[in-house]
Amino acid sequence: MSEMESFDDDGNMKFILEEIQKADTFYNSFKKEFSELILNIIHEFYPDTLPGDEMDNLLLTYSVAILNSTESVIDKDHNYPLFRLEEELDSMNRITLKLSQKEEYDDFGEAVHMKAKELMVNHFEAIYDLSSIGFRLLEKNARVYNWEFVSNFLAISEPVTPPVNNNLG
Repeated sequence: MSEMESFDDDGNMKFILEEIQKADTFYNSFKKEFSELILNIIHEFYPDTLPGDEMDNLLLTYSVAILNSTESVIDKDHNYPLFRLEEELDSMNRITLKLSQKEEYDDFGEAVHMKAKELMVNHFEAIYDLSSIGFRLLEKNARVYNWEFVSNFLAISEPVTPPVNNNLG
């Protein structure tokens, strides 16, 4: 039996499909829980916020960014040489420094950030095995995506003021 035949047999294909299904289930569960818990924080700070497609898309984008960046940092921490991790951390430090100079950080942003970090830790056991650089890189990534989310949320949640009608006649 050739190597190709061995790979293509039903047992391997079934295993691969089961693993893909497990990953899909995990991703969908994470995105749903993440969106629900962040939405709870939004309603705590902004009780008049109404659900809608724009908010759903914003929450979905944020949850996917957190998922992808967490998996990426875990992978990099396990596979990159130390100097590459340090380079990436230096880059992220520069990005977060620029963002912190632009943005006023408030209780809402911090509450969202803390909840995102809690969910990351609850769903990714490998975080406990990160090196100190990997852990700091994860924090910087989470902070960048938090700023992006908060900025976008504030942009879509600002009330639109109707134009003033000066025709009094």
